[in-house]
Amino acid sequence: MYHSNIIFLNPSIRRNKIAFLAIFMLRLCFICNETFAQTSKTNTPQSASVQPNVTIGFPNLIPNHGSTNSNPNNQLNHYEKDKRQIQKQNADINEILYNESANSPIQYDLPVRANLTDAESFHKASEKLNRMLSGAEPINLKQAIFAIENAYFGGKLDYQKFDKEIQDLITIAKLKAAQEGYNWKNPQTKNIMLFRVMADTLKVKSPSQENYITSYPMQYDFNDYMGKQDWSKMFVTKLLASKLGQCHSLPLLYLILCEETGTQASLAFSPSHTYAKFKDQSGNWHNLELTNGRIVSDAFILGSGYVTAEALKNRIYMEPLTKEQTVAQCLADLAKEYTKKYGYDVFVSQCVDTTLKYDPTNIFARQVKSDYQTLQFDFVVSQVGRPRPEILKTRYPKVYQLLEERTQTYQIIDASGYQEMPEQAYQDWLNSVNKEKEKQEHQGQMLRLTRTLK
Repeated sequence: MYHSNIIFLNPSIRRNKIAFLAIFMLRLCFICNETFAQTSKTNTPQSASVQPNVTIGFPNLIPNHGSTNSNPNNQLNHYEKDKRQIQKQNADINEILYNESANSPIQYDLPVRANLTDAESFHKASEKLNRMLSGAEPINLKQAIFAIENAYFGGKLDYQKFDKEIQDLITIAKLKAAQEGYNWKNPQTKNIMLFRVMADTLKVKSPSQENYITSYPMQYDFNDYMGKQDWSKMFVTKLLASKLGQCHSLPLLYLILCEETGTQASLAFSPSHTYAKFKDQSGNWHNLELTNGRIVSDAFILGSGYVTAEALKNRIYMEPLTKEQTVAQCLADLAKEYTKKYGYDVFVSQCVDTTLKYDPTNIFARQVKSDYQTLQFDFVVSQVGRPRPEILKTRYPKVYQLLEERTQTYQIIDASGYQEMPEQAYQDWLNSVNKEKEKQEHQGQMLRLTRTLK
C-alpha cells in the first residue's frame, strides 16, 4: 500500500482565522478592562467562597477581590455575564475553525499527474483496448500488447519490426514441425512447436538456401525481474530484442504466437506469477512454465505454498482467462505502467475499473485499485482536517463514502484468499522447477503429447 501524508492549508482559511482571532482578543481586552474598572475603586475584602473555575480554553478571568458595591451578588452577576460572553465567543470560534473548511471546495479526484501531450499515448492505448472489449473492433492480443508498451515509450516503437520478430519465430516453428514430420494443421502441433521455439534450441534448414538457421531459447532475466527500477523489463518488445524475459512477458509472447497461428491458449495466474495453459485433443489442460521451459503439473503450482483454499474457491488462481479477460488484464498493465511513469490519478482508476468489469476476480487489478483508493482518500481527508470517522459520516458524507469504498476493497482482497508472496519465497519456488522430479514430469508429458502429432 501507498500512503500519503500531505496536508493542504487554504490561504483564505488561514487569513480568516487570524482576523477572527484578532477581533476576539480585542473584545477580550475590552471585557477585562471593563471588569477591572468596575472592581478596582475600593479594596473591600470579599468572601473567599466566590472562586469560580472557568475551563473554556482561554485563561480564567477571576475578578479583583475589591469592589465599591457592597452587595457580593452584583459582582457575581458581572462575572457570570462576562463568563457567558467569553464562552459564547469561544464556541463561535470553534464552530468557525471547524466548519470553515467545509465551505471551501473539496477536490475529490487526485491531481492529474501528466499533461495531455505526455499522456496522449496512454489514452490512445486505453481507447483501443476499450474498443476491443466493447466489440467495436476485433480482439487482437498482438496489437493490444504493442499499444500498451508503445504508450510507455511515447509512441516511438516500430510495429513492423515487432510483427516481423513474431513472424520469424512462427516460421521456425513451422519449418521444424515439417522437418520432424508433424502435421502443422493440427492445433496441438502448433501448441507444442510454438512452446519449443521459445523453450528449446531448434536447428532448421532454410527453404530458400542450403544453410541452417539456429533458433535459441528464451532465458529468464534475473536482473530486475519485477521491473522495480525499469518497468520496460516486463515488456514483450524487450523479450524479443534480448531473448530475456520473465513471468509477465514470456506467457504473453506465447499467447501472441498461438493467436497468430489460429490455435488456442490461455493466460493463468498463480501467486506473484503468470503462466500459459492449453487444452489437448482429449480436453486435458497443460501448464506451460515458460520461465524454465517446462510443462508442469498443478501440484507444482500448488507447491508454492501461497495458493490457499479460499483462493481456489474464489477462482483467483489457476483459472484460464478468456480473450476478453486477457485484454482487460492489458488495461491493468497499462494502469500500472502509468503509475510507474507519472503516478496515480483518475486514469488509473478508469483502467482498473474496466478490468474488473470483465474480470471481477482479477487480483492484480484489485490491488492497483486499493492503492489508488488509499491515496485518494488520504488526499481528500487531509483537505478537511482529518476528523474522526464518526465526524466524517455526519459532516462530510461524500468523504466518508470514499473511506467505506476503500475499506470494502481491502475486505474483498482479504476474503479472496490472497496472500502476499515474499520475493525470496517466489525465487525458491521458481527454481524448484529444475528438480529431477519436475524434469521427469515434463519429459513424460512432452512424450505423451508428441506421440499424437504425426
